[in-house]
Amino acid sequence: MLDKTAVADVNNDIEPEKESIEEPKKKMSMSTLVLLSFAAGIAAGLFFGEMLAWMSVIGDAFIKLLQMTIIPYIIVSLISSLGSLTLAQAKSLGVKVGKLMLVIWMFGLLSMFLIKYSFPDWQAGEFFSLTALQDPNSINLLDVYIPSNPFFSLSNSYIPAIVLFCVATGIALISIDDKESLMRPMQLLGESFNKVTQSIVKLMPIGIFAMTAATAGTMDFEEFQKLQVYFVAHVVMTLILTYWVLPAILATITPFSYRDITGIAKDAMITAFAAGNIFIIIPLLIQRTKELFHKYDIGDQQTDDYANIIIPVVFSFPNLGKLLTIVFVLFAAWFSGKEIDFLTYLPMSINGLISLFGSVYLTIPMLLDSLELSSDLFQLYMVSSLFTSRFTSLLAAMNIFILAVGGTAMLVGIAKVSYTRLIMYSVLTPVVIGVSLLGSSWLLSSIVNTEYSMDEVVAQMSAAEKVPDQVTSFRWDELAEATGPRSVAEIKESGVLRVGYNPIQVPFSFYNAQDELVGFDVELMKKLATEMEVKIAFVPYTFANVLGAINQGQFDIAISGLQMTTKRIEHVGFTTPVLDLHYSFVVKDHRADEFKTDKMLREAGPLRIASVGSYSIIPHLQKKFTNFTFDTIQSDRLFFEDDGQTWDGLMISLEAGKTWTILYPEYTTLYNREEIKSFPASYAVARDNASLQTFLNSWLAIQKSSGYVDKLYGYWILGENAKPKKPRWSVIKDVLHWVKEES
Repeated sequence: MLDKTAVADVNNDIEPEKESIEEPKKKMSMSTLVLLSFAAGIAAGLFFGEMLAWMSVIGDAFIKLLQMTIIPYIIVSLISSLGSLTLAQAKSLGVKVGKLMLVIWMFGLLSMFLIKYSFPDWQAGEFFSLTALQDPNSINLLDVYIPSNPFFSLSNSYIPAIVLFCVATGIALISIDDKESLMRPMQLLGESFNKVTQSIVKLMPIGIFAMTAATAGTMDFEEFQKLQVYFVAHVVMTLILTYWVLPAILATITPFSYRDITGIAKDAMITAFAAGNIFIIIPLLIQRTKELFHKYDIGDQQTDDYANIIIPVVFSFPNLGKLLTIVFVLFAAWFSGKEIDFLTYLPMSINGLISLFGSVYLTIPMLLDSLELSSDLFQLYMVSSLFTSRFTSLLAAMNIFILAVGGTAMLVGIAKVSYTRLIMYSVLTPVVIGVSLLGSSWLLSSIVNTEYSMDEVVAQMSAAEKVPDQVTSFRWDELAEATGPRSVAEIKESGVLRVGYNPIQVPFSFYNAQDELVGFDVELMKKLATEMEVKIAFVPYTFANVLGAINQGQFDIAISGLQMTTKRIEHVGFTTPVLDLHYSFVVKDHRADEFKTDKMLREAGPLRIASVGSYSIIPHLQKKFTNFTFDTIQSDRLFFEDDGQTWDGLMISLEAGKTWTILYPEYTTLYNREEIKSFPASYAVARDNASLQTFLNSWLAIQKSSGYVDKLYGYWILGENAKPKKPRWSVIKDVLHWVKEES
């Protein structure tokens, strides 16, 4: 049989009919096929856009097939592998692998904190969120860790609890002599699960294509633009940790070279990246760990057994891939305009590390809440995870591989610190990280538009729903002389509904950038006029004259987020509450710490608080805080235009305060979730106008039942669709124009 050298030497002399003796062409590897499928999926998604959204079903089905044998594999692998150890070996595994895991966590968390220095300057702003009123999610660690009912843990995929059950069972088998009759069948089961997985892996190119096509076809470009700072930070930190920090740690304590560490499990890393899932590569990581030891001629049955044990065990612990969620929390703080120093970061990151034994879907809202960030930012995480999950899986796979190799090396006694490598990596690591962060900072500063625009969003808001325009504008002196309150019949007979409003009561009634009167109450009143088949006249009022003006009949209804109070109901009639609003303070950003706790408020010295109207809670606050002085002002805007010269804070509803701080981003809204109190906002009519009051109560009940009030609340208070969502761009629709855009 000819070798390759001989074939090369005589290649020119071989006759055509003898070419059959040449070696067959090398078959394309699975990792190459997966990468090609990934690229093809992105191209298809960009070309067809949302037309490929349905392919996510194929991707989900493929992932479920891959997950089918994972938990059974963990069970049989852990129990059989641990059962074959001695007690001394088991203790050594826990101590040594645990030490390496702590070292990796420490370096990972320190590296992640540094990524914040690559973020460009940013001024934030956000609408009110209902999650601000909710208690943070709590994690039941007992359910996650303790398998009181192993079948319950299995059915709910509580991996830590499953692992604890398997570890306990495996350790119990250590002391049993006659166990071979159990061990051999379990080993055979493990091999069969492996074969099933390998068969399913052959479908990987199809599954990867479907998943990436659906993702690339549905992700909005504006969402991508909004998240590009996080994307860059996430990718940079993934690459630093995956291809520098983790290999450096392992290369320092083992005889393996950097090239072998990063190269031997390349196919597993690519698969984890392409699929966005590390669950499916556990068998592959075990195999590559064994191969690395055998490549250096130091592999035997013992190293193979340790690989079988360590990977399923460490899989249930938080890896650096999961910990990358902390990078998102740092991004969320930056996005919200909140500065996080190391003293704040350290307990937050440790808390996140512990909670990540559970689910990231509980951890992130909890961490956002601990930093007083809006839980609505979790939606950004869900959108971004379509992209970042692949990098998360890449880092997680490397983390598990490093733990498996390093832990096995420590357990078999070949781990030893190389001081030459230690010095080299100690010198190079700050350089690598520093250059990476500087490059990221330069890139983000160049491509990210950080110009503040949320105030323009509020200024451009016009209407949640279009209604026929029947608005007639009047000045106060142009109205017919008031003859007293009017009944519903008299309003319809006149053809004009008169509505009193505060011209600068954001978000209930205010003028937008087009000088149009808009807002929650304004839009609701337009709907009322339309259904009454009359025109509408908006009449401005001040809080000094509103009660008298409505009783004199200068307007029929008073709006603009009016608070129903005991004193006011003595003078005018109120409808049933339209909304329940919540008390809060608005203060300058740099003074937020002064208002954090009751103790700080009392120690802050004399505080002068402005408020529009007299809130019901003010007497209670005056008793609680004797250093408070309240001043009534005619408009919230007066407080913001004062720029902190006269007043230290503004008493306002949380809902309105959030919108005002969008318009004035140097201010922040403060509230105490544990003690937050609400008050009813209603519409006022003349004191004896029972006809109109009854009519409005019934009409409001109809609007609430129909969902119209909720729709207005979503738009004006929560900011839903405040920036209209544009149709998803695609080549087939926007370049080739082969399909028409749906209305």
